[in-house]
Amino acid sequence: MLKAMAATEPHIVDWPAYFAATIEKPLHPTYALLEPHLPTTVRVLELGCGVGHGVLYFVSRGFQVVAVDQSKEALEIVRSCLPAGASVEFVQSGFEDLDLAPLGTFDVIVAEFSLFFLPPPAFRAFWARMMADLKPGGLFMGQLLGVNDEWAPRGYTVLTRAGVEQLLAPFETLHLEEVDLDGETSQRVPKHWHIFHFIARKRP
Repeated sequence: MLKAMAATEPHIVDWPAYFAATIEKPLHPTYALLEPHLPTTVRVLELGCGVGHGVLYFVSRGFQVVAVDQSKEALEIVRSCLPAGASVEFVQSGFEDLDLAPLGTFDVIVAEFSLFFLPPPAFRAFWARMMADLKPGGLFMGQLLGVNDEWAPRGYTVLTRAGVEQLLAPFETLHLEEVDLDGETSQRVPKHWHIFHFIARKRP
């Protein structure tokens, strides 16, 4: 996982350790909150898919998935866990380099603990591209980082609650939960979290 460091220092990610720490973790509870809103036939874009908990969740329901991650190792882990006949397209790319246009449009976009790592200018540009590729009535689920988060000084995109609500204004907000408390990372490193969990539906 990312180590605590000053904003001017490089962000070092020990991906093998992160994958090892997360592979046995359960599916995040937001997927259970998303489920009642899912249509019958779904094409999903899973951004920052990691070891693939979300991908496997959607595959188990017979959905088509485009799984994106910058790590080749992560995509190989997901590929090794897929059942025969799963409809999954793998794309190895960081978000800033990801060309969404050839991938088409989506009924659901999921970005679990991934979007906020972008710096603000890249975040705004990528957000606009995502919204263009989400169908009217489509669902969007993920997390946004709050201003009180311990990682806020690193140059990631952080928002106040008012900022989050403004960002989600074009949507029907189905779920918005703000968490501001001491906790730990996936690798059991103590950390103060300020995070917004959201599920939203794009207006027609």
